[in-house]
Amino acid sequence: MVSRFRLRHSSALAGGILAFALIGTPVLAQTAPEPQDPETSLDEVVVTGTRIRVQDYVAANPVTSVTAETIENSGQTNLTQFLTDIPALSSSVTLQDGADTTTPGLAGLNLLNLRGLGTDRTLVLVNGRRHISSSPGTPSVDVNSIPVALVERTEVLTGGASAVYGADGVSGVVNFILKDDFEGVDFRTQYGTSDEGGADNYFASLLLGNNFADGRGNVTLGFEYNKDEALKVSEREYTRSGNRFIFINNPDDPETFGGAQTPGIPDLILSNNVRYIDTSRGGSIYTNFATATTGSGVSFLGNGDPFVDGISAGGFTAIGGSGSPLDDFNDDLLPGLERGTLSLTGRYDITPGLRAFTELKYTQSQTQFFAQPSYVYGLFVPLDNPFIPASARADSLTPGGLGLSDGAVLLARDNFDLGTQNYDITRETYRAVVGLSGDLTDNIAFEASYVYGRADQEQTAKNVIINDRFFAASDVIVSGGQPVCRSNIDPTAIPVGDVFGQFQFPAAAFGATFTPGANSGCQPLNLFGEGLNSQAAIDWITGEYTEEATIEQHVVNAFVSGDTTGFFRLPGGPVGFVVGGEYRKESSDSRPSDIQLLADALEYPLTGVGRASRTQGEFDVAEFFTEVSVPIVKDLPFAKSVELSAAYRYSDYSTSGGADTWNVNGRWDIDDTLAFRATVARAVRAPNIVDLFQGRQQTFGTFADPCSRENLTEGENPTLRLQNCQADLATFGLTVGAGGYQNTSSESVGGFVQGNPDLSPESADTYTFGFVITPADVPGLSLSLDYYNIEISDAIQAYSSQTIVNNCYDLPRPNQFCDLIERGTVGGNPGRIVSFNQIPGNLASYETSGWDLNAQYRLDPAMFGIERDIGTFNFNLVANLLDSLTFTEVSGADPINSQNRPGSPEYTATFDVTWNWKALSANYGFSYFNAVDRQSRQGLVNNPDAYEAQYRRFPAREVHDVRVAYDVNDGLGVYAGVNNFTDEQPAPGSEAYPVSALGRYFYVGATAKLGSLGSLFAWR
Repeated sequence: MVSRFRLRHSSALAGGILAFALIGTPVLAQTAPEPQDPETSLDEVVVTGTRIRVQDYVAANPVTSVTAETIENSGQTNLTQFLTDIPALSSSVTLQDGADTTTPGLAGLNLLNLRGLGTDRTLVLVNGRRHISSSPGTPSVDVNSIPVALVERTEVLTGGASAVYGADGVSGVVNFILKDDFEGVDFRTQYGTSDEGGADNYFASLLLGNNFADGRGNVTLGFEYNKDEALKVSEREYTRSGNRFIFINNPDDPETFGGAQTPGIPDLILSNNVRYIDTSRGGSIYTNFATATTGSGVSFLGNGDPFVDGISAGGFTAIGGSGSPLDDFNDDLLPGLERGTLSLTGRYDITPGLRAFTELKYTQSQTQFFAQPSYVYGLFVPLDNPFIPASARADSLTPGGLGLSDGAVLLARDNFDLGTQNYDITRETYRAVVGLSGDLTDNIAFEASYVYGRADQEQTAKNVIINDRFFAASDVIVSGGQPVCRSNIDPTAIPVGDVFGQFQFPAAAFGATFTPGANSGCQPLNLFGEGLNSQAAIDWITGEYTEEATIEQHVVNAFVSGDTTGFFRLPGGPVGFVVGGEYRKESSDSRPSDIQLLADALEYPLTGVGRASRTQGEFDVAEFFTEVSVPIVKDLPFAKSVELSAAYRYSDYSTSGGADTWNVNGRWDIDDTLAFRATVARAVRAPNIVDLFQGRQQTFGTFADPCSRENLTEGENPTLRLQNCQADLATFGLTVGAGGYQNTSSESVGGFVQGNPDLSPESADTYTFGFVITPADVPGLSLSLDYYNIEISDAIQAYSSQTIVNNCYDLPRPNQFCDLIERGTVGGNPGRIVSFNQIPGNLASYETSGWDLNAQYRLDPAMFGIERDIGTFNFNLVANLLDSLTFTEVSGADPINSQNRPGSPEYTATFDVTWNWKALSANYGFSYFNAVDRQSRQGLVNNPDAYEAQYRRFPAREVHDVRVAYDVNDGLGVYAGVNNFTDEQPAPGSEAYPVSALGRYFYVGATAKLGSLGSLFAWR
């Protein structure tokens, strides 16, 4: 992706219109005004990070600005995908992060994450105003809902924004500023496809703008459509089944089986053809544990052939063998996404000193992705089932066989032939802004606005196995010479279900979704083999279930802004000030499907979508805010200007009470060449609706059990881990270490998430300092270097399932993490973890620091005496050096520094150069970050041989992009480009790092621009 970033020191906020100004007003063809230099034509500017309006005001806050031209030149039609090339936003959530079975609600969302501190700590604004969230219960804004074509520029401010904009801007603000006073027609269309196929992109946008009433009003209407096709695992050679290499435990390392550490032998190796040791696509049959020759105890495949073991890699995996390949369980590499936006913006000057404005928008997006099939680990199949192969039935009746002891065999099966669970997620976003702004005096202005936002979400899970029906249909007998469901003949016959599964089938759940008996509709399933069942039989055991959510936002904001011209003036000029207030109300209502509610009442997950309860909550906040800008001196030797500014906000939350935020800023311009700037700020993040009110909802986690013998030597403190594991597993009569406890289950563990109404706001202290250089003897060059430090205390944190189990065993006891997990004796693996709870608390702290470098240089060869016109060159560089990114999980724990781990490289940079010559332009862009460690720092110390030397680090990201554009005439242009033209690929063992699986990507497009709507009719 080509990335061109421009350093700007100030920016104007766009205005709007009143919709009623359109009624009865003719749309007149007008001549577009001559374009003006925005850096010189502005009388007043408003900078992201302040509401002060003072002529020639320059902010102390470091702000990175990206223009609309830059976005278009990148070839990207997804704003977040583009913005991730800004170092501060490189950890943002993109499409590839959402294609995950465990978090389907993230699919299709693009969420910004400043400084790697979390999407909930990044405040996203549009024209300096809040925007409705698209993630229920959180403040996270889906950037897909912001139309690309309407964005004039995007500004990124690091840290300390709470005093100006309120809570959530702990790590900073991203402000999308929309086009103002657009006149004419702007059409763009683009098509893109990857070199290896898949992930095709279709994009079209149209802007229609017109001034009316002699320039007193403007209206801009925008349409935008974008479609990203999914990227399937089958569309990349290295992710196809059998070709995918992943890291697994080394079969040749004694540590894999609980032995002592063996320096020089890697714990993990790359391998393909990795399979499960028990389940298979056509079924694996347990018949006789006493005579089984396999490690899992399985004896036969579903067709009656012997089950063959692969080379054990410890736990539940093996290289080769008869089990299902892990490759077959991959989700889409990139989900499909289709979105459309209709927007209206504009303004109308009621009088020379009073303006009405509005912004209206509707966005719909639809995401689809395919997840994984259902499975059983030990389905109880009575011997009178006619589909049991004769060889398996006979073996079960030999001494020690299950047929003799239980009158049954057990079946482990991955149900690919019954269909794969998939998701269809539709989101609709509505946003309306209306307001008035005007002048109270020549130097005092006001603005009052109301923002309404609503987001609706429907998440439909399709082809979901219904457990009580599945168990009924798989419990088959012969009646009248034909296979039939046992419950059709005997409605009281309750099937046993999956005896190895973590959720034992309760009698109360049988018949929850149907009435057993002759008229139930149950059709017998033959699970002994693959592809043996009719579609009608499959349809009876599967369902489609929809969860819904509604989010609403109301914001009323009013402020007075001005300066003391006429009655007070310092040597540096008049004092600028802002005084205002804001009222905001947020609500969220997440409504589970009926099957989830029923499952919650039964305390048993009836389907693959689990259990859930309704999450409903709201809060409001009333706020007072003020700002002041004090110009100390001006136009003195070594003091071209010295200016101090400050802001304060008091917020009264209905949920957590009062909170104070503030910032103090200073800027010292020595002359026109050199300036210094600094800020110090206190910010807060109040707990959001999910943090506080999340109803108890089932979730599923896939994690490595710290006490399983192959994991004992891992972690931050292996000695403490071993000690704690010995204490816990002794209660089950189990030992740890060589020959001891091993988790052989590949089943995801069911847990629960829920809110915590006792949370309090987290706080953050930020300071930045730096300098700006614009040397007079190098015209066109500007450079800034800024240091930042952000420290968050009492951070609201809900931990991942892996973090919870690791901390239980790696931290000194007692610790609160052990209260969040439960071990049990269910299934065939006693002692394994069977449940966990994720509950947020004010537990953690974060600290990050680093340096931001921004440089821009415009080179005109004519300035060096070159008479021949060879065009101009624009050079841009945005870079970051990350000093630290530390996370302290709980008070008293050692800080964990994530610098130089995936997502947090030490060095990140984006460079590009653009050549413009007459009607031709060409661009080269380069995106880079350094190689990073696969292991944590402590992990490298404790277990330096976890990986072979060549795999201990993820390679650096080095992505090259090119683009060429040509203006055919004054209004028509064409362009083409290649992103990642060197075709950098993901690292071995990964499908998404340091680059996605997209690979080399080609795109072509065209633009058509007219200066006025009248020109459009002239073309006719």
